Amino acid sequence: MAKLGTHLKRRGEVTALDIDKRLLRVVHVTSSRGSAQVRRVELLPVPSEDFDLQNPRKVGEWIGEQLKAIRLTPGTVVMAVRRGEAVLKEFQLPPLKDIGEIASMVRMRVGRELPFPESQASIDFTVTKAPTRKEIKAAKKDGASTSAPTEAKANVVVSAIKNETLNYYKTIAESAGFALAGLGLRPMASYRALKACAPELESGAVALISVRRHEVDVDILIDGRLVFSRELSVDLKLTEDSLELERNERLNHTSKEIFRCLHSYEGSGAYQKLDQLFIAGGTGLEDELRQQIQSGSEAACNRMPLPTAIRLPDDKAEDAARALTSLGLALGFVDERGLTVNFLSPKRPVVRRNEGRTKWLLGVCLLLAAVVMLFSFRNRYESEAKSNYEKLNQTWSKLNKGDRANKIVNRTGRAVLDWQNDSKDWLGHFAFISSVLPQCDKVYLTSLGTRRAGRSGILSFQLQAKDSDTLHEVEKTLRDLGYVFKSVPHTPGNDRHGYSFRAAFDLLIPDNFDHDFKSNLKTNSPPARIEDDIHANGLTTAGKQQEAHNG
Repeated sequence: MAKLGTHLKRRGEVTALDIDKRLLRVVHVTSSRGSAQVRRVELLPVPSEDFDLQNPRKVGEWIGEQLKAIRLTPGTVVMAVRRGEAVLKEFQLPPLKDIGEIASMVRMRVGRELPFPESQASIDFTVTKAPTRKEIKAAKKDGASTSAPTEAKANVVVSAIKNETLNYYKTIAESAGFALAGLGLRPMASYRALKACAPELESGAVALISVRRHEVDVDILIDGRLVFSRELSVDLKLTEDSLELERNERLNHTSKEIFRCLHSYEGSGAYQKLDQLFIAGGTGLEDELRQQIQSGSEAACNRMPLPTAIRLPDDKAEDAARALTSLGLALGFVDERGLTVNFLSPKRPVVRRNEGRTKWLLGVCLLLAAVVMLFSFRNRYESEAKSNYEKLNQTWSKLNKGDRANKIVNRTGRAVLDWQNDSKDWLGHFAFISSVLPQCDKVYLTSLGTRRAGRSGILSFQLQAKDSDTLHEVEKTLRDLGYVFKSVPHTPGNDRHGYSFRAAFDLLIPDNFDHDFKSNLKTNSPPARIEDDIHANGLTTAGKQQEAHNG
């Protein structure tokens, strides 16, 4: 929110300062809803004695005193660097939409052409002309037809100043008691003033000559882009008492330097015949210079008109003509895009991050956070579990003391449960096999037992039979019922009762076995009772015989 407030304040009210050996030019501009209005224009003479322009602290203190004297409180202040203090070059680069990528290309290109190290400079740029889509497509077609790589280029004007120059203006602002919001370039400010004074000049080659007592700036623009800029050192400090000869010599010398500069432009690669020349300044010698330039140039040479689309104070029109650079600086700052070149906050290359490394670091951070969270939850649950365990342990100890009297019952019950869980229903199989085996007049049982082999139960018994067929019948019956066992060898085994064959069976008890007693009860009907058996005819008959005998 603080940055937003500063941004709105900067766009709303701006004070532009421009100082040289002769004058301090102050232009105060307010902007509201896209329209700018010049509130104040002040021209303050610089002291001719005991004033060192190279001492930024004294210059700043003097500016602060002058602003207090004219009762002007600058909220947002911008200043401009002289053309002679900056390196200005134009490059043609591939058109890119990302300003950070353009900044990277500019840094790489300008670093080889600067007269001082790149680390000791503030570098900014502006794209003066970008190719349209039609021009890009046309260049690609030409390259395809001529089999030569051609590409539409964007014109980029790059400016650089030393850090010493930047610190010089910062010190001036600090000593004056205000914060410097922007540091532009005089040629760019003059171009912005030309747009305000002659908005109809959107195409063609135009030369702008800004005249001061000690220097003259020559800026040439083609189709609205700056292609040439020079600062000329002159001496036009003439007084009313100056001789006519001296006056003419200095004017002639100045015009010759201007023509030499124009001839130097003709030898550049961006040369285009000039359509118009404008002379701006407030020295009072502009008309004479215009006449001399007009006599030696084919292009029309005129004085810079006052801005018509901007409201000026009624009594400050003449002062505004003498402070056009400051006016252009203030107007450029309140524009939506701000200063085209701002050494205080230059456009910088975007730092491309390693996305793979970023993802890896993010993954490591998330993993560490998950581990920390896991251990925190673990410690929390462990403490809760320990507290619950202590409570339950106390309860278990109390119950264990009361359970000592029932240890025998509990042990017996556990034994019964274990036997029940592990048993194969041995008694049921014993009873079932008893109902399946033949009668004792054919076989009899000599041994019976059980054992476990792994998870399976094995029922073992040995039969003594009178003949081998009976054993085969027993074997077939058991297999049909579902018992699993190996082949049973029949071995001779005579005994005194006449049972001549013997066989041993090891039955593997199935997990699921149906003891169907009812279906097998009729298989072996009991033998007939002998006559002398007391139970042959029932108990009632025996009782009646006894009674008759006694009677």
